[in-house]
Amino acid sequence: MGIEWHYIAPGKPTQNGFVESFNSRMRDELLNKTLFFTVRQVRSILACWVDDYNT
Repeated sequence: MGIEWHYIAPGKPTQNGFVESFNSRMRDELLNKTLFFTVRQVRSILACWVDDYNT
């Protein structure tokens, strides 16, 4: 097929701005504001956040 892999260079997060934007938003809107006690709680809260983020 002639497809080659192009990896993001170490220390160069600006090469993939979409993922960096998502990670920053998730950290600011969810992870820094929420104290989790169980894995079930994490899954539930994360599912709600992902639904809100995608819609």
